[in-house]
Amino acid sequence: MNQISGKKIIISGLVSLKLNLEEYLIPIRSQIINQGGKIIGELVQRRGVSRSKKPGGSKMLDLPLSSRTYISKGKIEELKKLSNNLNPDIIVFINNLTESQIQNIENLIEIKVEKIIAE
Repeated sequence: MNQISGKKIIISGLVSLKLNLEEYLIPIRSQIINQGGKIIGELVQRRGVSRSKKPGGSKMLDLPLSSRTYISKGKIEELKKLSNNLNPDIIVFINNLTESQIQNIENLIEIKVEKIIAE
């Protein structure tokens, strides 16, 4: 991650239901704070929470929901709304996004996107 000192940040991304979200986010929050960023919001999509009546899906828990944006279209809309309300400088994604995914998300939400992976 580059240049987050003094920046207002929203944390976002996709996390498997297998992981304890709070424990997963602790080192990410610490890394952002230690680099001088100010966390003003979080919007994380959980993978493995299904409303489908079909069995299965466990093999796909760690895969992105969308190859274009990594998270679902609905979460992109929620993220855009949250960004409009909180006015962040950067959205920090907790997934290893491709450059194309970063570009797509930035174009959709009109905010700079950085990526960070939990250590």
